[in-house]
Amino acid sequence: MAASASAQGDLPLRDVQVEWSRGAPKVSFSAKDLADERVRKDLQSALRKRFVVTVAAHPRGSGRTVVRRQFGCDVTRDLWEDGYLVRIGNQTERLASLEKALDRCLVVQGLFVGEPKRYESYKAKEIYFSVNAEFNPISEKQCRELIRPTGNDDPIGPITVSIVRRRICRAERTIRFRGKNVQVPE
Repeated sequence: MAASASAQGDLPLRDVQVEWSRGAPKVSFSAKDLADERVRKDLQSALRKRFVVTVAAHPRGSGRTVVRRQFGCDVTRDLWEDGYLVRIGNQTERLASLEKALDRCLVVQGLFVGEPKRYESYKAKEIYFSVNAEFNPISEKQCRELIRPTGNDDPIGPITVSIVRRRICRAERTIRFRGKNVQVPE
């Protein structure tokens, strides 16, 4: 239990608003500080960039996940129209400024995190929500394609692959935080 409580304590505490609707939580928060000066500069190019935001619910004092919700947001600078194309799921919007694009991707309002049945066994208990926001993450599939183990019997090969995977297979920038404990309504 000490290890999982430690995992909870390692995340910085930030404002994550939780509203319950028909037995399911809707969370609201800002991860806009993910977009530091370097990220903002990268978004000025006409190349597609990606944000991935993952929200997870955890029992109080634990790093165990009750439910997880993830969404991606693609941002491309539109040089012809002097704006930004933002794509979430199968919906694309044209926004006039970088600030509006960042707000659309990283200022989350009323995001449902799981179905009511996932919270039934936690009624009247405390949980918290963690947020992991990434800029240009490498997907697990891409990582596997980038780093394939060698077919020879070299004992150093797997160690090298493991070290390289940790360096290559991560986002360009990541922020993580959690909200305060909240009680699941009965």
